[in-house]
Amino acid sequence: MQDYYNINQTTLSIALDYLPEENHPARYINQLVESLKIKYDYQFGRPREYNLGAMLKLVLLAYSYGIFSSRKIERFARENKPASWLISDQVPSYRTICRFRISEELTTLTADSLSQLTQHLRQNGMVDDVSFIDGTKI
Repeated sequence: MQDYYNINQTTLSIALDYLPEENHPARYINQLVESLKIKYDYQFGRPREYNLGAMLKLVLLAYSYGIFSSRKIERFARENKPASWLISDQVPSYRTICRFRISEELTTLTADSLSQLTQHLRQNGMVDDVSFIDGTKI
């Protein structure tokens, strides 16, 4: 490190595009959520400030890291590069994350997404009609 290091010095900030590594979980989550058909309709009131798909991506990535608190997910979105890449640098507040996690929209989104995910996995040959859990044939 140089002797004249000063954190308060004037710098020229250059925005560089960030892409996570090829095998990063953020890429898989992005691909999964983008392949799902998510409806963005709202019935009354003002339009949503945050995209449902982006919120779902953020929550799934945070869960994969073992982060379950809304405040910690907000901090995770601010400080983690792959998380900010998923949400396009639009960090929602912890209240917005909490409202999203307990909303009826997430319940219906999850139910619809699981059936679409199963179809997607079958089409790509990742699962078949027979599944085994703990040696039990289902």
